[in-house]
Amino acid sequence: MTANTHDMLIQNIQPGLVDESSYVTVLANKAGRLILKVLDVDGRIAKTVVAQINEGRQQLELNMTDLSSGRYVLNAFSGDIFLKSLRFEKQ
Repeated sequence: MTANTHDMLIQNIQPGLVDESSYVTVLANKAGRLILKVLDVDGRIAKTVVAQINEGRQQLELNMTDLSSGRYVLNAFSGDIFLKSLRFEKQ
């Protein structure tokens, strides 16, 4: 495996306009820990989700009812390795 190949790939977040929950699609070469940090427009962490991911493709459901309306950025990490940044809006 090359240094720039990750064990996990975050495909997308659905829907982009979130009501109560959303789904993140994850592709994993092996089981591992996924850390999702939701940041508000000021860069403050509004929510942190830690999930154990199994090998293969899966959809991880995220409960977003505790977030206020507005725009957010979801940063995904595999351990301490940054994977992807996804933007979404909470209704």
